[in-house]
Amino acid sequence: MKTWKKLVSLTAACALGLSLLAGCSGTTTPSGTTPGASAGTEGDAGEGKMFNIVLTAPFTGFDPLRTNDSASTYVNAQIYETLYRINPETGAYDPLLAVSEPEYSEDGLTVTIKLREGVTFQDGTPFNSEAVKYTFELIQDPDFGSARASIAGSIESMECPDENTIVFHLLYEDGVFQAKLAHTNSAIVSPTAQQNQDLMTQPCGTGPYSFVSSVSGSNVVLTRNDNYWGEAPAIKDVTMTIISDESTAVSRMETGEADFMPKISVEQLSRVENNAGLTVTTSEAAQIYYLGMRATSSVNPVMAEKDFRTALAMGIDKEGYVEYMMQGYAEVANSVIGPKIFGYAEEAENHNIAYDSEGAKAILDAHPGWADEEILFLVPSTPVYSRMGEYFQSSLTQAGFNNIEIETMDWSAWLTESKVDGRYDITLAAWSNVTRDGSELMEPNFHSVNGQQRVRLLPEDAALVDGYIDASKTTSNAEVRTENLLNCNAVLMDEAYVQPIYNSTNLFCYSNSYTGITLDAGGTFYILDFDYAG
Repeated sequence: MKTWKKLVSLTAACALGLSLLAGCSGTTTPSGTTPGASAGTEGDAGEGKMFNIVLTAPFTGFDPLRTNDSASTYVNAQIYETLYRINPETGAYDPLLAVSEPEYSEDGLTVTIKLREGVTFQDGTPFNSEAVKYTFELIQDPDFGSARASIAGSIESMECPDENTIVFHLLYEDGVFQAKLAHTNSAIVSPTAQQNQDLMTQPCGTGPYSFVSSVSGSNVVLTRNDNYWGEAPAIKDVTMTIISDESTAVSRMETGEADFMPKISVEQLSRVENNAGLTVTTSEAAQIYYLGMRATSSVNPVMAEKDFRTALAMGIDKEGYVEYMMQGYAEVANSVIGPKIFGYAEEAENHNIAYDSEGAKAILDAHPGWADEEILFLVPSTPVYSRMGEYFQSSLTQAGFNNIEIETMDWSAWLTESKVDGRYDITLAAWSNVTRDGSELMEPNFHSVNGQQRVRLLPEDAALVDGYIDASKTTSNAEVRTENLLNCNAVLMDEAYVQPIYNSTNLFCYSNSYTGITLDAGGTFYILDFDYAG
């Protein structure tokens, strides 16, 4: 293995491990009033009890290659598996469907991976190198509609010398290739199932849980995969239920109708803290929330004016939101690339456009009519985004914008509508940063060709950003990669296309009848890791 590969692997693992360990906190179970019913008495929990998870955002489907929302990932992470999995404690990439670390050629362009033997998909199809090749060909196929085509962007070709060996031939030295192989959007699918059924409604993987049934927009039921190649999960049956009203969802935790809530807002925190049968805790997250702006393909042409976008950025009171709405369970973001992401340096924050209500008003006053321009603010109707939308509509109004119009829509619709040409002017978005790499943050969010195109840049700036992103991903040289990522960050912020809001912390709660419950830095959980308490 070349020195460059060793350095990249060690740097990524060390940085990831340190950031994970630094942010973890102990559990909190304050004395309270009535214990949750699910806590029960010792010995109540067991094989016959359904493990109930409550979610506040709906899943969009169960094909890991075509979905990229958190709720769908919650489900798919139990059914499907990747070649590697990020260790939540160390940050290292542990072999999963692979059996060892990738072997790199001297030039870094050929990657050989040995695969686990004796594994079958839940439909009986053998897991082998052809299944891996088939999966990545789908990700590459523009007609397939992969949610993260950039994962396979460095792959030129693949070969299968035997059933248990896959060889990737790369277009360039990809310093985060192994991280991509650990991403949930590169989970290996059954070629047979993918060809014969719609995995969006009938999923099939190699994971520890099998699909039982689902009611669209309501729930999904899973059961333990008795033919799983690894250690059997302690919990047998699982139901994930969508309750869009967060207060109602928390009520289910209080009454014991639910056992785990992977995302809870600060506003509901006191309710679970005061329940002696529940644990509320945090874990390190790499997720960023941001306001995205469209300079082109917007509803209002005034968005093409840099000064107008700058005034909008100045009108976003992110410090106030973190302090008063998040109560400190987040960190104000002053750059697109956060401190937990490869490519970050302190100088990235020099490009921050701080909240400045009077400065925003001064810009509007200098341009008669700008204060009254109607700006369409597209906001998902989930609890987190709804609160943010209302808060920032108010802070923009205080900064002199008289016509910020919010349009709310359900999460599934927003995922589609937010990519449509000419649909809105500004929107809220988040990115979980599963790979913890700046290129894998910048490309899917801001590349004009390979990205989601929620943020639209003026042509000259789009060309710059695309060039910086491409340069950052086509080398393993950490210094060169960082330089290009910082340049990309500077354009996005100096030209006011993105206003970073906050870097989040995983905040979740669960019944004391269970143990081992946590979320990784990307916000994903694995029920395989969970167990019964006592």
